[in-house]
Amino acid sequence: MEKNENIHAEKPKRRIGLYILYGALTLFVLGIVLSLGDIEEIFSTLKTVNVNYVLLAVLALLAYMAIYPLSLCILTKARGCKIKMLRTYNIGMTEHFFNGITPMQTGGQPFQAYSYSRSGVKVSESTSLLLMNFLIFMTTTNIYIFCSLFYFTRFVSSVGMGIIAAIGLTANFLVLVITFLLGKSKKVCALLSRFLDFLCKFGWIAKFLKPKSDSLKNYFVQVQDAFAHLSKKKGAFLLALMTKIVAMGAYYSTTFFILRGFGVNIGWGEMFVAILSTCFAITMVAFIPTPGTSGGIEFAFKAVFAAVAMGTVTNSVATGGMLIWRMLTYYLVMLISLMFYIILEAVFSREEKKKRLAEASLSESESPTEPSDDANGQG
Repeated sequence: MEKNENIHAEKPKRRIGLYILYGALTLFVLGIVLSLGDIEEIFSTLKTVNVNYVLLAVLALLAYMAIYPLSLCILTKARGCKIKMLRTYNIGMTEHFFNGITPMQTGGQPFQAYSYSRSGVKVSESTSLLLMNFLIFMTTTNIYIFCSLFYFTRFVSSVGMGIIAAIGLTANFLVLVITFLLGKSKKVCALLSRFLDFLCKFGWIAKFLKPKSDSLKNYFVQVQDAFAHLSKKKGAFLLALMTKIVAMGAYYSTTFFILRGFGVNIGWGEMFVAILSTCFAITMVAFIPTPGTSGGIEFAFKAVFAAVAMGTVTNSVATGGMLIWRMLTYYLVMLISLMFYIILEAVFSREEKKKRLAEASLSESESPTEPSDDANGQG
């Protein structure tokens, strides 16, 4: 019991340490970005931005956040899980915060699975739901990425950036392909399982891999289950895909409004190009192993920001635009997501408290009462 209490006491400390590290990294990256230009000129440029267009960017971002969890809600309802849609929506909104504070944006799904479990949904069910939702997200991003390839030479300003983009876009596509193969081909899953068993024969690998081997094999089974269910719910899949396409389109469109806010000569007909440029910049550095891809996204977006404007922006405008975009699409999104996480935790705490009180009350009512004096013949 004492050991468990110590473990629970250590968790807040670990979280605080993570947040401090994350904050320090963010400030460090921000300092590097600002040091590459004239800080005074950058802040002078920021003062000239048209606030109305910034507000339009904020509205687009809020639309994105409002629509984003709907795909998970649609899938959950189609799956027939016994959980309120409002709870599912809240769980979906927490994804941004946990993705933002973990390397390679991997923290969202584990926390969502944990939240589903606390809401009474089986782990196998929640895993399948989250896999389906992830597949829809990857399909959406690859649709936008495919369209962005028509503007590849416009978005890439150097050989080095071209190499990074090729690696990032290929990795993004391969994740979708591998997920699809795992879901549709039992032979692929069997082959991977045998490969895991083969690797576990080597002592130095087995120490690390063997404890996780069964979990990975179980994951393959869950992927198969998710795809089997998804194939029966094509209508739900298409509806969820459409909501995700709209949500991501709203998210990517923030670049266009920020450009307009800085007075860049970009017409409304160029909005789709701006949308594709943002998806291109995000995807090319999505696999950088830092919280929120800090360090890579700032430089990638700054370069693409200038490319969309056809080289007509100064360095201070490109940097200022990147700062506003980053503040809105990352920090504001994380703040809103954090608020939903706090609300969700408050709801869980209230429900768990009610459950404990109910169990305590039931225990008291079932406990045997002491015999009275009359019953003992001592009246």
